Amino acid sequence: MSGNESGIRASRRRVLSTVAGTGVAAIGALASKYGVSDAAALDAIDEISLGTFESSLEEWRPEGDLALSRVGRDERPVAVTEGEYALEAAVDGETEPVISRSVTDLDLATHPYFVADVTPGRLAGTDARVAFQCRLYRSTDLLADGSTGEPVAESDPVTVPQATPGRLYWDASDVDFGLLDAVSRLEIGWYPTDGDPADGTVAARGDVVVDDVRATASVDAVGSARLAATMRDLQFDRGPYVRTEVTETFDGGEAGAFVFADGETEPYRFETVGADRYLLAVADAEIEFGEGWS
Repeated sequence: MSGNESGIRASRRRVLSTVAGTGVAAIGALASKYGVSDAAALDAIDEISLGTFESSLEEWRPEGDLALSRVGRDERPVAVTEGEYALEAAVDGETEPVISRSVTDLDLATHPYFVADVTPGRLAGTDARVAFQCRLYRSTDLLADGSTGEPVAESDPVTVPQATPGRLYWDASDVDFGLLDAVSRLEIGWYPTDGDPADGTVAARGDVVVDDVRATASVDAVGSARLAATMRDLQFDRGPYVRTEVTETFDGGEAGAFVFADGETEPYRFETVGADRYLLAVADAEIEFGEGWS
């Protein structure tokens, strides 16, 4: 094996180690091919937990007409992803359901990547996907307790099918940190995608379960969540992943296609773009892994 090929495989092995546990069929197959197991050792990722809900609601509170409670793994085994409990938000007619908590001690310059496991239940009157978004607020009153403020940044929507576990992710590393000197609150909001919540006509009725909310110092958490969502959507449209076809290798990477059960293929390209920085392009998504992106 040439040094170049060895380097490519070593780089990809690190990326696959990061995502091997996400349940992505294509990545799982590649990981197996190159001897990477789900239990592969990873460098420690600096994380700040913002909610695992094992003993309390952990400062999360409702914004609007909804009720919060803890739900156990025995009741929602798929939705509870960390420990034995998660947060359940029950909504009955709220047009813009939101939960929030104080994050006054969070340093966005060091932990700009957010992820949360989200599982919408069945919503009454619609089969549409559910769109989730994060927002950050800063206080407009330094004497306030964080309950007031103005929005300074929000994520793009991440859509999840009803009754299906998904992951909300947000790379906030490109937000102007000058705007975030006094961040006071993190919000998570959601709405069915068959309407615009801003016009007040979309009323959500049902429940959403949220678990393992965290801010991290590594883009890997966001990258693996984006990849899992991308592959989930591809397999929803095209059937199960069947195999990977490598059609090109080059200095620092490779290109090819994922093949699905309907016979269709989806091109991918993996490349090393810098010291410990890797880019995986698939289905119009450019997914970052490694360090030094922010």
